[in-house]
Amino acid sequence: MEKQIIVFTLGEKHYAVNSDQVEEISKMMDSTMVPNAPKHIRGLINLRGNVVALVNLSELLRLKEKECYNNIVIMNKEDEKIGILVTEVKEVLKIQDEDIEKVSGDGKNGVVGIIQLGGNLVNYIDLERIIS
Repeated sequence: MEKQIIVFTLGEKHYAVNSDQVEEISKMMDSTMVPNAPKHIRGLINLRGNVVALVNLSELLRLKEKECYNNIVIMNKEDEKIGILVTEVKEVLKIQDEDIEKVSGDGKNGVVGIIQLGGNLVNYIDLERIIS
């Protein structure tokens, strides 16, 4: 079965998500810090009148390096918009289910598969699993 994915980077690493989980992609914008928010919440943005929480995906994936974020991937989770900070959105493409090599384990860290794209290994992640 064919699915559409969005490929993005966090630092030097490539990640992909199913486009069904994504509502839109936005350029980085100024955010308002939230006092006493969890460490992975970078702040709030106003996106066309909607308040959107910015989530630092690097923090949730336990990546060590400091990141420079250029894009926000907006997802809808239970009627609430959430912005995922990414270094750069690379491409949107269609792949077959069999192109995704399933990873062993319970997938609690959100990585549910690996995709070979050109010379890059891309971590296929389930945003909803990571955010919940």
